[in-house]
Amino acid sequence: MNRPVAIKMLKEEIADEEESVKRFVNESKAVAMMSHKNIVSIYDVNVREDIKYIVMEYIEGITLKKHIISRGALEAEEILFLSRQILSALAHVHKHGIVHSDIKPQNIVIVGSGKVKLMDFGIAKTLTGQTDEISDVAVGTVQYVSPEQAEGKPLDHLSDLYSFGVMLYEMATGILPFVDANANRIAAMHVNDTPLPPTLINEQLDTGLEAVILRAMEKDPAARFPSADGLLWHLEHFNHGEIHEIRREDEPVALFPRLNKQTLPVMFAGVVCALLLSILTGLGVLAGLFAAQSASSPYGKIPSLEGESFVSVEALGLDLEFYDIEIQFVTRPARAGEILSQNPHGGRIVRQKNGEKCRLSLKVAKLALPASLPDLLALTESEATAMLGIYDCDIKITHLPHALLPEGEVISAVKSGKKTVTLYVSEGYRENVVTVPNFIGMARDAAKALALENGLSCLSFANAGETITMQSIPAGSTVDGASQTLILSTEK
Repeated sequence: MNRPVAIKMLKEEIADEEESVKRFVNESKAVAMMSHKNIVSIYDVNVREDIKYIVMEYIEGITLKKHIISRGALEAEEILFLSRQILSALAHVHKHGIVHSDIKPQNIVIVGSGKVKLMDFGIAKTLTGQTDEISDVAVGTVQYVSPEQAEGKPLDHLSDLYSFGVMLYEMATGILPFVDANANRIAAMHVNDTPLPPTLINEQLDTGLEAVILRAMEKDPAARFPSADGLLWHLEHFNHGEIHEIRREDEPVALFPRLNKQTLPVMFAGVVCALLLSILTGLGVLAGLFAAQSASSPYGKIPSLEGESFVSVEALGLDLEFYDIEIQFVTRPARAGEILSQNPHGGRIVRQKNGEKCRLSLKVAKLALPASLPDLLALTESEATAMLGIYDCDIKITHLPHALLPEGEVISAVKSGKKTVTLYVSEGYRENVVTVPNFIGMARDAAKALALENGLSCLSFANAGETITMQSIPAGSTVDGASQTLILSTEK
């Protein structure tokens, strides 16, 4: 059908493990039942003995986790915009008798149009098929598990709503409610500890939204919202500046949310992006048809590319159905981005053999380091180093504790001078008591470097200016630099 897909396969090394196979089959069954615009679409499922795979919609975007780490606490309007889609997906899941069991921002993907996609049903459970032996807390992410899941008790849809409540807390504050280096202690906190009120972390947070978050995170499932629709109703009404008494069984569902001057720009932007995406998709289909026609011939003439400026493989304008292009970046500072040589040489006639692509190898001078570095947040150290490998630069690695990013993932990248990039890499959570310096009046890049050098790894910028005008944590304060988010405001 000339569309890109993603294929999820069971790794060969665990293909004979009973638990792994069971989870894969569970996911196959669960996702096959779903059909919702905010749930990843499934095209084909195969669970035969010899090979097991799921063919699904290919999604290009960023996870909600990465978005929160990058932005810090989100505005109330954005929280509602995202939550409306997530809760709609959850309501659909629950109506099919499925408990997702692993609701977390890592499993929520935001695509370019602003649309949200819920994915990864690997430890999903059917409400009719559970037993008392459920103990998938070891498989799920412990920062988001419900108290009943942490204790290994049978689960229902209210467990997913608790996990969503933890996500709400993180969206509203920029940090998790429970943080510790030990997973078992975090699980115990979900069972026994009361989270710090979100308004103590984010003073701008409306108390109505705080009430919704804390009710969703009630230890007793019966004290939570009765459904995803009920939770959404309170978020919708909070959004209109009203703080209602927390209702329970008789909660209505706001099927047609009212519009106001705050929500209109968000919805308008979503519509515009969706239209642009549709246009681009249409162009992509046409391009695919033309490519298919040109690829019908097994012969081709190698273009002469030596001396040309390299931007990307796609910008070369070659038929990627015919050529398998291999790029080698080498250090030639005086000729940054120039294609130095190619093999085969330009002008040669080549033929595809047995339908295989013709290899075209290019040697390219490393590109000059751009003013703005690519987004490396949450990539592994090796992935980030590989991405920077196309640039003529020196890479330094500095490890810092971080409460949200696992060990080995990139916190930030800072450019210093013309050729040096420092990668700050998470070493996981450990308490990191630091004294906050004064950032007022500093340039954005200098402030970012100073914060990271001082061990303040949870960092977020407000506004799009270049000069720091305000900092959320006063200079001289002593904080845990691995878990407390420092927000630096800039002039617009």
